[in-house]
Amino acid sequence: MPSLFPFSRASFVLDFIVLAMALVIPILLYSMMAVKRRHDIQTHRKIQIGLGIILGLAILLFEIDMRIFGWRHQAEPSPYYDTWVFPSLYVHLFFAIPTLFLWAYTIIMATRHRIHQTAAVGDTYRFRHKLYGKISVYTMIATAVTGWVFYYLSFVAT
Repeated sequence: MPSLFPFSRASFVLDFIVLAMALVIPILLYSMMAVKRRHDIQTHRKIQIGLGIILGLAILLFEIDMRIFGWRHQAEPSPYYDTWVFPSLYVHLFFAIPTLFLWAYTIIMATRHRIHQTAAVGDTYRFRHKLYGKISVYTMIATAVTGWVFYYLSFVAT
């Protein structure tokens, strides 16, 4: 499948994910501010579940694309292929894999506990949810930034 961007050697799916991450980060930050500043738990909950579903589907499409078409043949023309491409991929994966599990855990536990609907959920869980949520945001930003670096080194640099 052809690339989404004229300057890219990557597949459409990779280009789409790079673009999507540029949109996900501001939406994620908005969600955090909605609950922190306005105490708008419903908006925060809807956004987080929506982003979880969208990113889950994006990861599924990405994995299918990688299994069917691969990526190395598109990255080989890069002048950084033999030097920085693989180290940047490993750094990206260092953040991306834990982020997936951490964010999924945070969302699943929040929907199980329904922290906004019951007073039975103690401060310990609320503290833990906030902590995991903050760590998830930081690792999601790191995942996006390291992904963009890998993308540039692999599929844009000439």
